[in-house]
Amino acid sequence: MALRLAGVKVIGQDTAIILGENATLLCQLTGTDDHLNRIIWKKKTRGNPEEKFFFVIRPDGKTEVSNGLGVEFIGNFVEKNGSIQLLRMSLMDEGIYTCIFNLISTGPFETNINATVLVRPESYVTGEEPVVGSLDATLASCFASNARPAAEVTWRLGDLENSLRTETNHTVHPNGTVTVVSYLLGAPYKHLNKKNVQCVVKHNTLKEELVLDYTINIYYPPESVVIIPDSPTNVKEFICIVDSNPEPTNYNWTRVNKSTPYYEGNRLPVPNLSPDFNGLYICCAKNLYGSSLGSLYVSVHTESSSVCWGLFGFFVCCCVVLGAVGAIFKFKPTQIPEWIPVSLRSNNGQRDSEQDTG
Repeated sequence: MALRLAGVKVIGQDTAIILGENATLLCQLTGTDDHLNRIIWKKKTRGNPEEKFFFVIRPDGKTEVSNGLGVEFIGNFVEKNGSIQLLRMSLMDEGIYTCIFNLISTGPFETNINATVLVRPESYVTGEEPVVGSLDATLASCFASNARPAAEVTWRLGDLENSLRTETNHTVHPNGTVTVVSYLLGAPYKHLNKKNVQCVVKHNTLKEELVLDYTINIYYPPESVVIIPDSPTNVKEFICIVDSNPEPTNYNWTRVNKSTPYYEGNRLPVPNLSPDFNGLYICCAKNLYGSSLGSLYVSVHTESSSVCWGLFGFFVCCCVVLGAVGAIFKFKPTQIPEWIPVSLRSNNGQRDSEQDTG
């Protein structure tokens, strides 16, 4: 803004400052050769709405400061440049600052400068704990907190654009800052687990948009248990592989017709095989949301100098056994093991077909 009178002009420029940074208030008197007596600054701010003088610049360059505001003179008195710098601006320092030039003959000329304080948002994404089976849930929340003015928050969903939706909430705080939260909503299906999305934050204090990557996390109970050998030729242990999120917190191996647990952990060591090791072994995997079972049948035939075992997997959701199909592994001392598909007895006790295991 500038005041014009008989060719005299005071040029000032409104400014916006990020919270905690220094504000430069530019003020220049032009169009006169009259001698300058002094330059005076006054202010009316959010912290003190009553207009007060706070800074004086004299011809010898000396300055006077009042009202406790950190200020430095960065202009040039001889050149009629009254620019100043306000140090470490706070929200309460926002307001109208008036630059006044007192001329000896023609009187004072002034202009008002608006100083606006901006607050950079605190931006982050938080994950929720949606569980498969819910009709609708919050999958993630993106925050742009305590900003001034309010930030713009959006999501980039890619292929998920049609299956998910967003909702945005604004909260205005007493100090004038605003928190914006954008919620990512949808039914927590298993196929959404590990899908990547992005939260995008835009604000006046950011030179470019802020992109926050997030991987959707869907929780579900163990849905299947598959038991595999650690080696196709030299088996030392069998491994219980489970599809669940989070990973199982407990693995428990039992042997059918044995009352106590046989082994704990997701690996079943294989000792030197003998008929004493024959039997059906069950791996039960559990997490916070449920459990599933997988089974391994071991059969050692000493009379034929060969070792066979049946390996099959089936899954149980909420401890209900659905059935299983597996394979028999046949080993002989002098040949590579061969895998022979078979149909095994299901949980209802019926046998679909049989294979000769040699």
